[in-house]
Amino acid sequence: MNKKYQKLGLFALVSALFSGHVMAQSPGFNEYHHIIESERGRNIARQISSNVFNRVSNQLLSEENAMYTASLGQTPLAASADKGSILDAVWTNVSWTEISNDGISGQGDDDIYQFTAGVDKRFGNLFVGLTTSYAYTENEVGGIGSQGDVHTVDVTPYVAFVLSKNIFLSATTSYNYKRTEPDVVGINNDKDTDEYRTEVTINGVKSINNWFMKGRAGGRYRHTDDSFDAGNGVGLDNDQDEWTYLVDTEVGYIISKGLRFYGGAL
Repeated sequence: MNKKYQKLGLFALVSALFSGHVMAQSPGFNEYHHIIESERGRNIARQISSNVFNRVSNQLLSEENAMYTASLGQTPLAASADKGSILDAVWTNVSWTEISNDGISGQGDDDIYQFTAGVDKRFGNLFVGLTTSYAYTENEVGGIGSQGDVHTVDVTPYVAFVLSKNIFLSATTSYNYKRTEPDVVGINNDKDTDEYRTEVTINGVKSINNWFMKGRAGGRYRHTDDSFDAGNGVGLDNDQDEWTYLVDTEVGYIISKGLRFYGGAL
Protein backbone atom coordinates (compact mmCIF):
# COMPACT_ATOMS: atom_id res chain seq x y z
CA MET A 1 0.00 0.00 0.00
CA ASN A 2 1.32 3.40 -0.95
CA LYS A 3 1.08 6.19 1.60
CA LYS A 4 1.23 9.69 0.16
CA TYR A 5 0.60 13.07 1.67
CA GLN A 6 0.07 16.29 -0.25
CA LYS A 7 0.75 19.94 0.48
CA LEU A 8 -1.98 22.16 -0.93
CA GLY A 9 -0.86 25.17 -2.96
CA LEU A 10 2.88 24.67 -3.45
CA PHE A 11 3.01 20.90 -3.90
CA ALA A 12 5.96 18.59 -3.68
CA LEU A 13 6.17 14.83 -3.64
CA VAL A 14 9.04 12.67 -2.48
CA SER A 15 8.52 8.94 -2.71
CA ALA A 16 10.94 6.37 -1.36
CA LEU A 17 8.42 3.79 -0.24
CA PHE A 18 7.30 6.43 2.25
CA SER A 19 6.22 10.08 2.16
CA GLY A 20 6.29 13.15 4.37
CA HIS A 21 3.20 14.62 6.00
CA VAL A 22 2.57 18.27 5.26
CA MET A 23 -0.10 20.78 6.19
CA ALA A 24 -1.77 23.58 4.28
CA GLN A 25 -3.24 26.91 5.29
CA SER A 26 -6.61 28.30 4.21
CA PRO A 27 -8.45 31.33 5.61
CA GLY A 28 -11.95 29.86 5.74
CA PHE A 29 -14.17 26.84 5.28
CA ASN A 30 -15.41 27.72 1.77
CA GLU A 31 -11.90 28.23 0.42
CA TYR A 32 -10.67 25.22 2.37
CA HIS A 33 -13.43 23.06 0.90
CA HIS A 34 -12.68 24.22 -2.65
CA ILE A 35 -8.93 23.59 -2.32
CA ILE A 36 -9.42 20.19 -0.70
CA GLU A 37 -11.96 19.16 -3.35
CA SER A 38 -9.67 20.23 -6.20
CA GLU A 39 -6.66 18.45 -4.70
CA ARG A 40 -8.75 15.34 -4.10
CA GLY A 41 -9.63 15.17 -7.81
CA ARG A 42 -6.02 15.76 -8.82
CA ASN A 43 -4.81 13.03 -6.48
CA ILE A 44 -7.20 10.42 -7.87
CA ALA A 45 -6.18 11.33 -11.43
CA ARG A 46 -2.50 11.29 -10.45
CA GLN A 47 -2.75 7.80 -8.94
CA ILE A 48 -4.35 6.38 -12.08
CA SER A 49 -1.84 8.12 -14.35
CA SER A 50 1.10 6.87 -12.28
CA ASN A 51 -0.21 3.30 -12.38
CA VAL A 52 -0.39 3.33 -16.18
CA PHE A 53 3.07 4.92 -16.42
CA ASN A 54 4.59 2.34 -14.07
CA ARG A 55 2.94 -0.56 -15.88
CA VAL A 56 4.56 0.27 -19.24
CA SER A 57 7.87 1.59 -17.88
CA ASN A 58 8.36 -1.50 -15.70
CA GLN A 59 7.81 -3.70 -18.75
CA LEU A 60 10.43 -1.83 -20.80
CA LEU A 61 12.95 -1.81 -17.94
CA SER A 62 12.42 -5.55 -17.45
CA GLU A 63 13.21 -6.17 -21.11
CA GLU A 64 16.36 -4.06 -20.86
CA ASN A 65 17.73 -5.40 -17.58
CA ALA A 66 17.13 -8.85 -16.06
CA MET A 67 18.09 -7.45 -12.65
CA TYR A 68 15.09 -5.10 -12.81
CA THR A 69 12.86 -8.05 -13.63
CA ALA A 70 14.17 -9.86 -10.55
CA SER A 71 13.53 -6.76 -8.41
CA LEU A 72 9.85 -7.06 -9.34
CA GLY A 73 9.86 -10.59 -7.96
CA GLN A 74 9.63 -12.11 -11.47
CA THR A 75 11.85 -14.22 -13.68
CA PRO A 76 12.84 -12.95 -17.15
CA LEU A 77 10.61 -15.62 -18.72
CA ALA A 78 7.61 -14.62 -16.61
CA ALA A 79 8.05 -10.99 -17.58
CA SER A 80 7.73 -11.71 -21.30
CA ALA A 81 4.35 -11.55 -22.98
CA ASP A 82 2.50 -14.75 -23.82
CA LYS A 83 1.54 -14.28 -27.48
CA GLY A 84 -1.31 -16.76 -27.16
CA SER A 85 -3.05 -15.16 -24.18
CA ILE A 86 -6.01 -12.80 -24.37
CA LEU A 87 -4.36 -10.37 -21.94
CA ASP A 88 -0.70 -9.71 -21.26
CA ALA A 89 -1.15 -8.12 -17.83
CA VAL A 90 -3.65 -7.87 -15.00
CA TRP A 91 -2.59 -5.55 -12.20
CA THR A 92 -3.95 -3.86 -9.08
CA ASN A 93 -2.91 -1.01 -6.81
CA VAL A 94 -4.15 0.15 -3.41
CA SER A 95 -3.30 3.55 -1.96
CA TRP A 96 -4.11 5.75 1.03
CA THR A 97 -3.76 9.52 0.86
CA GLU A 98 -4.29 12.07 3.61
CA ILE A 99 -4.82 15.74 2.73
CA SER A 100 -4.70 17.97 5.82
CA ASN A 101 -5.44 21.59 6.64
CA ASP A 102 -4.57 23.49 9.84
CA GLY A 103 -6.37 26.78 9.12
CA ILE A 104 -8.00 28.24 12.22
CA SER A 105 -11.50 28.39 10.71
CA GLY A 106 -11.29 25.23 8.66
CA GLN A 107 -9.24 22.58 10.41
CA GLY A 108 -9.74 19.12 9.01
CA ASP A 109 -8.51 16.46 6.66
CA ASP A 110 -9.47 14.09 3.87
CA ASP A 111 -8.56 10.41 3.99
CA ILE A 112 -8.70 8.89 0.49
CA TYR A 113 -8.71 5.10 0.12
CA GLN A 114 -8.30 4.15 -3.54
CA PHE A 115 -8.31 0.80 -5.33
CA THR A 116 -7.29 0.60 -9.00
CA ALA A 117 -7.27 -2.44 -11.29
CA GLY A 118 -6.05 -2.63 -14.87
CA VAL A 119 -5.68 -5.00 -17.80
CA ASP A 120 -3.83 -4.58 -21.08
CA LYS A 121 -2.71 -6.33 -24.24
CA ARG A 122 0.45 -5.68 -26.22
CA PHE A 123 0.53 -5.71 -30.02
CA GLY A 124 4.18 -5.29 -30.98
CA ASN A 125 5.07 -1.75 -29.90
CA LEU A 126 1.48 -0.86 -28.97
CA PHE A 127 -0.08 -1.31 -25.51
CA VAL A 128 -3.89 -1.11 -25.24
CA GLY A 129 -5.43 -1.22 -21.77
CA LEU A 130 -8.24 -0.29 -19.43
CA THR A 131 -8.28 0.69 -15.76
CA THR A 132 -11.13 1.01 -13.30
CA SER A 133 -10.82 2.72 -9.95
CA TYR A 134 -12.93 3.24 -6.84
CA ALA A 135 -12.02 5.82 -4.21
CA TYR A 136 -13.72 6.36 -0.87
CA THR A 137 -13.02 9.65 0.88
CA GLU A 138 -13.82 10.46 4.49
CA ASN A 139 -13.92 14.21 5.02
CA GLU A 140 -13.65 15.71 8.51
CA VAL A 141 -13.74 19.42 9.33
CA GLY A 142 -13.04 19.68 13.05
CA GLY A 143 -13.28 23.46 13.23
CA ILE A 144 -17.04 23.47 12.57
CA GLY A 145 -17.90 19.95 13.63
CA SER A 146 -18.85 18.60 10.20
CA GLN A 147 -17.89 15.60 8.15
CA GLY A 148 -18.93 13.81 4.99
CA ASP A 149 -18.27 10.97 2.58
CA VAL A 150 -17.24 11.03 -1.08
CA HIS A 151 -17.55 8.06 -3.44
CA THR A 152 -15.67 8.15 -6.75
CA VAL A 153 -15.76 5.68 -9.65
CA ASP A 154 -13.37 6.09 -12.60
CA VAL A 155 -12.97 4.30 -15.94
CA THR A 156 -9.81 5.02 -17.97
CA PRO A 157 -8.86 3.44 -21.31
CA TYR A 158 -5.20 3.95 -22.21
CA VAL A 159 -2.75 3.37 -25.04
CA ALA A 160 1.05 3.50 -25.16
CA PHE A 161 3.34 3.31 -28.17
CA VAL A 162 7.00 2.31 -27.81
CA LEU A 163 9.28 4.52 -29.92
CA SER A 164 12.49 2.83 -28.77
CA LYS A 165 13.61 0.60 -25.92
CA ASN A 166 13.87 3.70 -23.69
CA ILE A 167 11.11 6.04 -24.92
CA PHE A 168 7.33 5.65 -25.27
CA LEU A 169 4.28 7.84 -25.78
CA SER A 170 1.13 7.33 -23.71
CA ALA A 171 -2.40 8.71 -23.75
CA THR A 172 -5.42 8.24 -21.50
CA THR A 173 -9.02 9.37 -21.60
CA SER A 174 -11.25 9.06 -18.55
CA TYR A 175 -14.77 9.33 -17.23
CA ASN A 176 -15.17 9.89 -13.51
CA TYR A 177 -18.37 9.98 -11.43
CA LYS A 178 -18.28 11.38 -7.91
CA ARG A 179 -21.02 11.45 -5.27
CA THR A 180 -20.41 13.89 -2.41
CA GLU A 181 -22.51 13.42 0.72
CA PRO A 182 -21.65 16.17 3.22
CA ASP A 183 -22.88 16.11 6.79
CA VAL A 184 -22.77 19.76 7.85
CA VAL A 185 -24.75 20.83 10.90
CA GLY A 186 -28.16 22.03 9.69
CA ILE A 187 -27.30 21.53 6.00
CA ASN A 188 -27.20 18.29 4.04
CA ASN A 189 -26.66 19.12 0.35
CA ASP A 190 -25.55 16.19 -1.79
CA LYS A 191 -23.60 16.82 -4.97
CA ASP A 192 -23.00 14.78 -8.13
CA THR A 193 -19.92 15.46 -10.24
CA ASP A 194 -19.10 14.21 -13.73
CA GLU A 195 -15.46 14.57 -14.73
CA TYR A 196 -13.83 14.06 -18.12
CA ARG A 197 -10.05 13.81 -18.40
CA THR A 198 -7.50 13.54 -21.19
CA GLU A 199 -3.76 13.12 -20.69
CA VAL A 200 -0.85 12.82 -23.13
CA THR A 201 2.78 12.27 -22.07
CA ILE A 202 6.18 11.36 -23.49
CA ASN A 203 8.06 8.98 -21.21
CA GLY A 204 11.64 7.80 -20.82
CA VAL A 205 13.26 4.92 -18.93
CA LYS A 206 16.86 3.77 -18.50
CA SER A 207 18.60 1.05 -16.52
CA ILE A 208 22.34 0.89 -15.78
CA ASN A 209 23.37 -2.11 -13.69
CA ASN A 210 21.55 -1.67 -10.35
CA TRP A 211 20.39 1.87 -11.12
CA PHE A 212 17.22 2.78 -12.98
CA MET A 213 15.66 6.09 -14.03
CA LYS A 214 12.18 7.08 -15.15
CA GLY A 215 10.80 10.38 -16.36
CA ARG A 216 7.86 11.87 -18.20
CA ALA A 217 6.48 15.19 -19.39
CA GLY A 218 3.11 16.13 -20.80
CA GLY A 219 -0.25 17.65 -20.00
CA ARG A 220 -3.62 16.77 -18.49
CA TYR A 221 -6.99 18.40 -19.18
CA ARG A 222 -9.90 18.05 -16.72
CA HIS A 223 -13.49 19.18 -17.19
CA THR A 224 -15.83 18.85 -14.21
CA ASP A 225 -19.59 19.34 -14.18
CA ASP A 226 -21.09 19.70 -10.69
CA SER A 227 -24.78 19.31 -9.91
CA PHE A 228 -25.82 20.51 -6.45
CA ASP A 229 -28.95 19.60 -4.53
CA ALA A 230 -29.66 22.90 -2.77
CA GLY A 231 -32.80 21.59 -1.08
CA ASN A 232 -36.50 22.33 -1.71
CA GLY A 233 -36.17 20.97 -5.23
CA VAL A 234 -33.60 23.60 -6.20
CA GLY A 235 -30.63 22.45 -8.27
CA LEU A 236 -27.42 24.31 -9.08
CA ASP A 237 -24.84 23.54 -11.78
CA ASN A 238 -21.20 24.53 -11.90
CA ASP A 239 -18.63 23.72 -14.61
CA GLN A 240 -14.86 23.98 -14.34
CA ASP A 241 -11.91 23.42 -16.68
CA GLU A 242 -8.33 22.78 -15.60
CA TRP A 243 -5.00 22.29 -17.40
CA THR A 244 -2.10 20.61 -15.61
CA TYR A 245 1.45 20.40 -16.94
CA LEU A 246 3.18 17.19 -15.89
CA VAL A 247 6.87 16.70 -15.14
CA ASP A 248 7.75 13.58 -13.18
CA THR A 249 11.18 12.05 -12.48
CA GLU A 250 12.29 9.02 -10.51
CA VAL A 251 15.67 7.49 -9.69
CA GLY A 252 16.04 4.13 -7.98
CA TYR A 253 18.48 1.44 -6.94
CA ILE A 254 17.93 -2.32 -7.02
CA ILE A 255 19.00 -3.70 -3.65
CA SER A 256 18.12 -7.36 -4.15
CA LYS A 257 15.50 -9.63 -5.65
CA GLY A 258 12.07 -8.22 -4.90
CA LEU A 259 13.49 -5.09 -3.24
CA ARG A 260 14.08 -1.65 -4.76
CA PHE A 261 14.69 1.79 -3.28
CA TYR A 262 13.59 4.82 -5.25
CA GLY A 263 12.89 8.51 -4.90
CA GLY A 264 11.15 10.95 -7.18
CA ALA A 265 9.81 14.46 -7.66
CA LEU A 266 6.58 15.63 -9.24
